[in-house]
Amino acid sequence: MSSCRKKHGVDGKALKRALASAIGQFSQHVERINAMNVFPVPDGDTGINMYHTLQRAYSEISDIDSSDLPEVSRRFAYGALMGARGNSGTILSQLLKGFAEELQTAEALDTPAFALACKRAAQFAYEAVTSPVEGTILTVAREATETLELHADDDLALSEALRILVRAAQESLRRTPELLPILKESGVVDSGALGLVSFLEGLASTDGKFDSPEKAESPAAAGPGVALDSSSEASYGYDVQFLMLGKDLNIAQIRQDLEQAGWSLLVVGDDSTVKVHIHVDNPALPINYAVQSGATLDDIVIENMELQSRRRPRQEISAPPPEHQRPESYGVIAVAPGEGLRAVFEDLGCEAVIPGGQGRNPSVEDFLVSIKSVNASRAIILPNNRNIIMTARQAAETADEIRVDVLPTTSVVAGISALIALRSFEDSGEDGGDLDSAIDEMRAAGQRVSSIEITRATRDSRLGGLAIRCGDFLATGDGQILVAGATIEASLRDALAKVLKAEHELLTLYYGDGIQEREAGELIERLSFFYSELEFDLVFGGQDLYPYLIGLE
Repeated sequence: MSSCRKKHGVDGKALKRALASAIGQFSQHVERINAMNVFPVPDGDTGINMYHTLQRAYSEISDIDSSDLPEVSRRFAYGALMGARGNSGTILSQLLKGFAEELQTAEALDTPAFALACKRAAQFAYEAVTSPVEGTILTVAREATETLELHADDDLALSEALRILVRAAQESLRRTPELLPILKESGVVDSGALGLVSFLEGLASTDGKFDSPEKAESPAAAGPGVALDSSSEASYGYDVQFLMLGKDLNIAQIRQDLEQAGWSLLVVGDDSTVKVHIHVDNPALPINYAVQSGATLDDIVIENMELQSRRRPRQEISAPPPEHQRPESYGVIAVAPGEGLRAVFEDLGCEAVIPGGQGRNPSVEDFLVSIKSVNASRAIILPNNRNIIMTARQAAETADEIRVDVLPTTSVVAGISALIALRSFEDSGEDGGDLDSAIDEMRAAGQRVSSIEITRATRDSRLGGLAIRCGDFLATGDGQILVAGATIEASLRDALAKVLKAEHELLTLYYGDGIQEREAGELIERLSFFYSELEFDLVFGGQDLYPYLIGLE
């Protein structure tokens, strides 16, 4: 290594300082990244997923005081892999993995080493995605790196190299709508790409941190909404939900007033009933605001997400009694976004059920803990959400001493249908109980079922010819918005007109949190009048943000 490289290079301690500061600054953009959702639905959580990924990454280096650049980068990348959540978090972990691998023979991080590491990072991320799509985080990583390569040499300071990388990433981010038409139609840029740019901007703004001898600041220093506690472990805050009841409630004003109180904010409803969902460090803030507004509060729920996270390996991952486990056989792992749905999967014989839902996507580490818990030589994972499939596959590749099959179930109803097919296959004794044949049956069953999900629009939008107003009830299916309507029933009936097929015989309605059984039963009674050829089944799901999930078989 030349003396010039040593002059401009930084060590592991400096990298740790820069990462801590960058993650802290990233926390200030979490809600903005969440809001950059293609669809105007309340489950945008890209920012949360990426931030939790970075939090877990930093936890691996928080207790070390090493100048060893390879060690710091390797441990940071390992933490990111374990904490990877959602598609964007998983891709981010692969970027960090490639970056770290390139630095394993580096004495110091200088501009040429930085450029090579960025190039390796982009290559790793592309290789991790089965069908890469341009106009996403992948494009921004690649194009920014290509620009950096044109300028990287021994005489360029690392701080300037970072600024070049960021400017190129920002320009690439602005072009994402031109490469991905649905972004342009929705009027947004790619949320994962915005997350990457926010992280790079945080790094680029830490010039002094690279060379400062002071102790690295905790990422907690950066954001009022999301922080790490004093032990540098992830602090998820409190999940607060409640209804505001009154007259002439101003949704826009409520949303504006609460934006500074926390993150992952959702405010939907009308002028008489408003549903608020927010993550905060202090749960008293949104509650006090609502009381002082003069509204009547109802259905108040406060959950400590930090305690939930710490307890998850011991309490939240459920398993049947030992006599129901099958050592040297197989176990099924499913993700469920509500207590009722969790019970459904348990009743169908799932060995482990991982909580899911908005802001609570399981990490690679969560899957690995579940894989160990099934006490079997083979595991089957049902992600039940298209944004979880990539994380599940990453966990499957990481698991050792056990084969893991990930069925790409994109909805809860597909997962339930797949599991029912497995139990039917077991009961029939076909093919001598060959598991590969059973998995084929599960995959086919999951693909046969049709799924409809009902939620509310969080903003005005126009997609696929649909004029959507904030507060409309949206019916989605197969990753698309089917219809938008003024009422749940109107939207569901219009969606059924598009999805219902002659071979469908059963409609299962899973009602969510905040919906009363009587209310759901009355909806079924009205639907049965119009669809007399169908059988109906009503099940409590307990899912948040989606009043109803519908399965058609």
